[in-house]
Amino acid sequence: MAFFRKGADIFGLDIGSSSVKALQLREAGGSYRLSALGTASLPPDAIADGSIKDAPTVVEAIRSSVSKSGIKCTETAIAISGRELIIKKVQIPEVPAKEVGDVVQLEAEHHIPFAIDEVFLDYHTVGQHGGVMDLILVAVKKSKVLEYASVVSEAGFTPSIVDVDGFALANQFELNFPEERGEAVALIDIGASTMKTNVVRGGATIFARDIPFGGNNYTQAIAQQLKIPFEQAEAAKLGRDVGVRWEAVVPALEAVSRELSLEVQRTFDYFASTAESERIGRIVLAGGCSLLPGLNDYLASNWGIPVELARPFARVEIDPAYGDEVNTAGPALAVAVGLGLRRVGDKGK
Repeated sequence: MAFFRKGADIFGLDIGSSSVKALQLREAGGSYRLSALGTASLPPDAIADGSIKDAPTVVEAIRSSVSKSGIKCTETAIAISGRELIIKKVQIPEVPAKEVGDVVQLEAEHHIPFAIDEVFLDYHTVGQHGGVMDLILVAVKKSKVLEYASVVSEAGFTPSIVDVDGFALANQFELNFPEERGEAVALIDIGASTMKTNVVRGGATIFARDIPFGGNNYTQAIAQQLKIPFEQAEAAKLGRDVGVRWEAVVPALEAVSRELSLEVQRTFDYFASTAESERIGRIVLAGGCSLLPGLNDYLASNWGIPVELARPFARVEIDPAYGDEVNTAGPALAVAVGLGLRRVGDKGK
C-alpha cells in the first residue's frame, strides 16, 4: 500500500497537449538535483481540449520520454487540467477536523456542475477566521482521471499521484522562491491548448482557474493568415527557418497576444471580485508559449504589473548532461518540476 512506501522512487510526468516531459529530482539534505529528463513531442491532434484523442500515440510518447530520460522507477506523479476540473474557494462553518470531509461533500454539491458521484473530491484549508474556514475545493471528473491514468498504465508505469497542473506550478514556485510570502503572485502556465492560472500568497493557493487558450491559438492564426500548414506555422512561430519571414508572422502574433491579454484580464477581474482587497503584485509566466519573444514585456505594459519568466531550476542543481535542454526549455518545464517534487504519501497543496 502506498503509505508504506513513502521513500519509494517516483518521477514527474507532465502530459501536455504538445509534448510529454518526464523528469526526476533527487533529494538530499533538503535540496534537489535534476537527475533525469526526457521529452517527446505530440502531434497537435493527439490531445485536444485536454482530452486524449489518440491514446496509442500518447502511450508511445510517454514511453519515449521516459526511455530518453533513463528513469528506472515505475511510479509517477501526473497532473490534469481543463474543463472537467473545478477549483473553487469556498467557506464552511468551523467544525472539528474529522467532520470537515462530510461538510465539504455537502457543500460541494452546490458548487459543482457534475453529479457528485461522478467526481473525485479533495480540499485544502487556506485559513480560518470568525468561525469560518476558507477552503480550496477541487473536483475532477473520474472519467478524466481514468483517461490519463490508463495511458500511463498502458505505457508500463503506475500513476501513484494525480495532481493539478496549477498546483504543481505553485509547488515549484514555493521551492524556488520560498521568501515570496507577502504579496499575491499570479502564476500562469501557457501550454499549447490551456492556460493554467494559480494565484498564490504565503505559500498557499488563494485562487485557481484554467482557461481554454494557449499556444495553438497563435499557430492557428499564423496558419490562417499566411495560408500555410499547421506544422510550418508552428515552426515559424518558434522562429525556425521554414521559409517564412518573421515580419509576416508578427501581425498574427500581436492579434493573439491582445486576445490572451484580455482573457487573463477577465480572470484577474473575477479574482478581484472574489478577494477582499487583494491585489496581484506580479505575474510569473511558464509553459512553452511563455518563450514567445517579447510576450512578457507586452503583457507587463498592458497590465501595468511586473511580468517575468518562471525559473523552475533556480534552486535545483542541474546535472551538466541536461544543461542545454534546461536552458532552452526552462519555463516550459515548470509543471514537470512541480510534479517531480511530489512523493507518495505526501499531501500536495
